[in-house]
Parts: sequence; C-alpha cells; structure tokens
Amino acid sequence: MTGFCRSFYHAGWGLLLLASCSTEPDLDLPIAGSLNNSENTAKKTYQRAESLSASGRTKKALGLYAATADRFPNASVAPSARFRQAQLLEQDGKIDEAFEAYQSLITRYQGSSLYTKARDNQSNVAHSAAEGQLTGKLLWFKPSLDIKKIVSMLETVRDNAPRSPSAAKAQFAIGSVYEKKKSKLNEAVAAYQRVVDDYPRSSQAPTAQLKIGELLLTGATTGNRDDSNLDRALHTFEDLRQAHPKSKPAATAGNRISEIQNRDVQRTFEIGEFYYRKGETKSATLYYREVLRQSKGGELHDRAKARLQSLDRSE
Repeated sequence: MTGFCRSFYHAGWGLLLLASCSTEPDLDLPIAGSLNNSENTAKKTYQRAESLSASGRTKKALGLYAATADRFPNASVAPSARFRQAQLLEQDGKIDEAFEAYQSLITRYQGSSLYTKARDNQSNVAHSAAEGQLTGKLLWFKPSLDIKKIVSMLETVRDNAPRSPSAAKAQFAIGSVYEKKKSKLNEAVAAYQRVVDDYPRSSQAPTAQLKIGELLLTGATTGNRDDSNLDRALHTFEDLRQAHPKSKPAATAGNRISEIQNRDVQRTFEIGEFYYRKGETKSATLYYREVLRQSKGGELHDRAKARLQSLDRSE
C-alpha cells in the first residue's frame, strides 16, 4: 500500500479511498481528517486540479476533477469539477466520456450556474458528432461515432430541454443523420415528422416538412416506384404551403407540386399513346381528354389535343 493510502486508512475514510488507490495511486489527493472536513478536502482537491491544469498537466488534472466530483458530489465545487472534467475530455477527443460527464452535471446539478453552459456544450458536442457523420470528415475527435450512438446523443439533448429551441434542432439533426444512410430513409421521414408534429412553430418545422415530401418523392421515382409515395409527397407539399405560406420551403414545395402534376400528365399521356398504338381509339380518347383536363397548356396538352383532332377526323 502506498504512503497516500496509509495516510487515509482510518475510520470513516478507509473503505472510500482504498478503492481509489488501485486505480489512481498518483493523484496526490489532500488528506482528510474526518468526514466533517469533506468540503475542505473537496476544495483542496479541486484547487490542486486547477493548478495542474494551468501548468499543462491535464492528465493528472483530469483525474483530480473526476475524483472531486465522484467522491464529494455534495461539495460546493463538485459541479465545477464535473464541468472541468467534461471540458478536458472534450479537448482530448474523448467524445463519449465528455458527453456523459456533461450529462452527469445536467442531471445532478440543475440549480448550478454551470447548468445552462453544460447543456450548451453537450449540445455542441452532439451536433458536431452529427456534422462529422454527415460530411464524412473527422472533427477534433476520432474515430467517428456510429449512427446509433450519435442519434442517442441527440435524443438526450432533445429530452434534456424538450420545450426549448434546442429540442427541435436536435430532432431535426436526427432526421439529417438518418437521411445520410440510404437504408434509413423511413427513419429519416419519421424523425422529420416528429419535428413537424412536436415542434410546429420551430424554425426547423417548414424545412422538415419539405424534407419529408422530397424523401417521399425520391421513393416514388426509385426502387419499387410506389405511387402512394407520390400521393403522400403531394399532400405533404400542399400542407407545407398551407401551414407556412411565406417560408422559403413553401416556395420550393410549390415547384415540387408542379413537378408532380407534370408527372401525372406525362403518365396519362403515355397511357393514351399506348392505346392509340394498339388501335383502341375509345380508350385513347379518354386519356387524351384527361390530359387536357389535367393541364392548361404546354407540349403534352398540345399533343393530346392534336391526337383528339386526328381521331375525330378519322371517325
């Protein structure tokens, strides 16, 4: 047993500190005379950590910050110790551990002056991890985190302050992370839908609704070409224009609606052409007339009109 451990091994402290001796024998914690001195011991430990950090000995400082928060959770310096631990872990690129250290402060010390700062820092960590996932570029930490872990982090940020603007931002980021993976498009739609449903007044809501429509539109033009996705996309864009008429996403939605309508006209005209080539003029006539009903002008409108005139002359 080291000299440090022998100094602490007496009534009230033996069991607490023996466990730490095997894992952190070089932390050089101040000696506590009794449980009544825990506040003073915590302050001395924290001050020692501050001194080490200032001198660039961050590894030892990190251990002392953690020891202060872990062993003296009720001390006045405990929130500061946990915050500094999280900061050093973040600077060292230990993103998982930094995130959890911030969460420990957020959970336990909601009355602390560092609470809001810890929440903001934790949110930045999560969004930076998500950004790394989206761009494929490693930021200040490595290796990159997997999608499951990043989504979990963003969910924690969302749930820490469910009524704040950060919640909508985190939920939108979840959709963005899922959207990056082609196999997760359904999850992306569901994540964006939650933004629309749970945070309809947020700045992210119009863009989230536009994203839903565009993902559904993609599903209608690739894979199994599910026409139901086309209908859902159309309704989504129409709902967006109604809910947020002055937003930029609403203007884009208007363009997407025109694209869908043009697709419908194209599809109707092609069916008419199919029957025309087969000589089934009655069926062809029905579809050409539907083209005229669906469109007020344009190339397909003119071609359908010409076909109808040709069919009328041949009868």
